[in-house]
Amino acid sequence: MILLNGGLSIGILTSLVGASLGALAVFIWSHIYATKTPFYNLSYTNYPAIQKVFVYLFFQVFALISAAIAFYILLFLIGAIFATFDTM
Repeated sequence: MILLNGGLSIGILTSLVGASLGALAVFIWSHIYATKTPFYNLSYTNYPAIQKVFVYLFFQVFALISAAIAFYILLFLIGAIFATFDTM
């Protein structure tokens, strides 16, 4: 898909932007979902500050890994869609 002398094609740029927006959406959705769980409402709010920091850091690592996986999956899917349009 990379052109030999023209840089990135429109399909690659669209795949990168779409995958980035999709990964951002997964990251934001995981935060919204986590704040609506019974764990957050009943026990997390009563934790001491240092324990909240460790729980939140663990959650951030999980959310970032999920967003990275979503980025690569979406990058592949959007790229495959554009590749099928190029062959038509």
